[in-house]
Amino acid sequence: MCWNDAYHLLADTPTQKHYSQHANVLGVWLDVIPREQQKYLLNKIFSVSDPGFTAHGSVPDMTIATYYFRFYLARALEHAGMGDQYLKLLKPWHDMVALGLTTWAEQPEPTRSDSHAWSAHPNFDFLTIVAGIRPKTPGFSTITVEPHLGSLRHVISAVPTGMRMVEADYTSDGSGVIAEITLPSNVAGQLLWKGKSLALRAGHQQLRLP
Repeated sequence: MCWNDAYHLLADTPTQKHYSQHANVLGVWLDVIPREQQKYLLNKIFSVSDPGFTAHGSVPDMTIATYYFRFYLARALEHAGMGDQYLKLLKPWHDMVALGLTTWAEQPEPTRSDSHAWSAHPNFDFLTIVAGIRPKTPGFSTITVEPHLGSLRHVISAVPTGMRMVEADYTSDGSGVIAEITLPSNVAGQLLWKGKSLALRAGHQQLRLP
C-alpha cells in the first residue's frame, strides 16, 4: 500500500504524500524491497544527502536521516552489497570536523560537541564494514573477515576479543590488496573477498587479494 510505482520508493503512509530515507532504508534492510531493486533504491535516496550517489529517475521531496538514524543507512548499504561505498556516507562527520567540533554532536547545526553515542557509530563501522572483522560464531570462537576498503589505500585495524586481539592490515599496491591477518591462538576463520572464501588459521598470515 505504501509502494509508489512512479518513484520506485516506499512512502511513509498509504496516502503516499510523504517520503523519507527512514522508511526506505528499513525496507531494504528487512528485505521488504526485493533484492534486485535494493541498489537502485539506495542510490536514489542517498543522492539527496550524500555526494557520490546518483539517482535514476525523479526523486520526491523526502525527510533525510540525521546522525543517529544514519546507523541504519550503513546497515542497509552493507546488506545490499554496497559496503565499498560506505566511506561516501561520512560527509556529516567531515562537516563536524570542519566546524571545529572535538567530539561528535547529537544533531546537525546549530549544535555543539556533545560526545554523543548517537553519532559515534562510524567507530563500529570502521571495524565491521571497512576492516570487515566480525565474529562468525559467538564469542569470536571463529571469525569472519570481509573488508570493504573503498578508496582507501592502507588500513590498520585491531579488534579486542576475549581471546586477545584480531588484527587486520590492508595495503593496496595497484595490482591488488595485500592482507595481513592475525588471529588469536586456537581460533580459525574465513576471509571473504569478491565472492570467494579463503581459510584463515590462528596466528599471522599474509594473503594477496586480486
